[in-house]
Amino acid sequence: MNRIAIAAAVAAVIGGYSAAASAQTAPAAPAAPSLGAVLAATPGLSITGYVYGSYDYFDTSSTLLRAYDTKPNGFNANGAAATVAFLPSSGFGGQVTVIGGNDAKALNGSNSLYLNNAFVQYATGGLTLMGGKFGSLAGAEVTNPMNNTTVSRSILFWDMEPGSVTGARASYAVSPALTVIGGVNNGWVSPQPSNTGKTVELGLTGSPSSLFSYTADYYRGQSPLFGGSTNGVLQLLDLVGTFNVNSALTLGANVDLLSKDDVPLASGGTGTGKSNGLALYASYALTSAWGVAARGEYVDDKDGLVSGTNGTANKLKELTLAVNYTPVKNVKLAAEIRQDKSDTAIFTNKDGTPTTKQNSLELMAVYSF
Repeated sequence: MNRIAIAAAVAAVIGGYSAAASAQTAPAAPAAPSLGAVLAATPGLSITGYVYGSYDYFDTSSTLLRAYDTKPNGFNANGAAATVAFLPSSGFGGQVTVIGGNDAKALNGSNSLYLNNAFVQYATGGLTLMGGKFGSLAGAEVTNPMNNTTVSRSILFWDMEPGSVTGARASYAVSPALTVIGGVNNGWVSPQPSNTGKTVELGLTGSPSSLFSYTADYYRGQSPLFGGSTNGVLQLLDLVGTFNVNSALTLGANVDLLSKDDVPLASGGTGTGKSNGLALYASYALTSAWGVAARGEYVDDKDGLVSGTNGTANKLKELTLAVNYTPVKNVKLAAEIRQDKSDTAIFTNKDGTPTTKQNSLELMAVYSF
C-alpha cells in the first residue's frame, strides 16, 4: 500500500509539472489588432467624422426653408457622422458615410440613421468610375458642419439642389484645370417613384490656379419634386466659383437655374415653371483661430417652386452673418444671426399669424476626428 501511495504521489507531481510546463509553453491567443495598427497597415485607409450640437432661436413658429435647423427654440442634438474611406489614386476603393441623430431624421424622416453615401470606385490614370450612393456635384455648401463658414445652410443647398444621389458616375481629369464628369442616377429623392425616368448629370470642375476654382453641373430627369406632375421633367444648371483673394479673404458665388415641367404657372395654366437663385459668400480670417463670414441670397421664384406657392410668383432674400472660433484643430465654435424675407407671407408668427420675415440666432459646437 505504501508503494502504491508513493507511486500515485510521484505521478501526480509529474502530471502537475507537465501541465504547468505546457501552460507556460503554449502560445497565447493572438490579440485583435488595434485600430491604429489596421490604419498603419493599410496606407490610404482613413476613418473620419464629427459630432455636433446647436442652439436655435427663431422668432417664428417653424423653421421653413431650413436644412437641419429643426427646433424653433431649443437645443438640438444634431448628431454624429463617421466616414470610412479607401480611395487610392489607382485601383479599386470605396467609401461609406453614416449620419446619426436629428440630422439623419431631417434627411429621411423618422429614422435616426442615414446612409449618406456608400460607393465603390475604380481609378486608372485620369479616369475614375464610381457606383453606388454619393454626393451630387451641385452647390457651394456641404453636409459636414466643419466645412462651411456659416451655421445654417443656404436656401439653394436645401431647397434647390440634389444632395446624395444613387447611380453611376465617370470622371476624367484632363488637367488640374479641367475634370469632365458624366453620370446617370435614380433622381433627387429616395426611393425614386417607379414610373419616373433616370436623371442625367454632366459636370465640369477644376482649379486653374491657386486663386480660383469652379464647378459647373447640369441635372435633368423626371421627378415628383416641386409640385405638378409626378413625372414632370426637372432640370438644374448649377454654377459655383471660389476666389481666394489672399490668405485671409475668400469670396464665392453659387448660381442655380431650376425648372420643372407640368406645374401651375403664375401667368396661368400649366407649363415649365422656373426659379433662379444666387448666393454670394465672403469669409475673412482675423487670426488663425478667429474668422467672420457673410452670405447673401436672392431667389426669383417665378412660379413658386421653391416657396411652396405653386402658381404664385415670389421672391426670397436671405442674409447671414457668422463668427467662427477654432481654439484647436478639431474643435469649432460658431454663432450666426440670419434673416429670411419673402414677398409672400409664407412664414408664421408664434401667435399663428402669417408674416413675410423670419429671424434666427444659432450657436454651434463641433468636434471632428
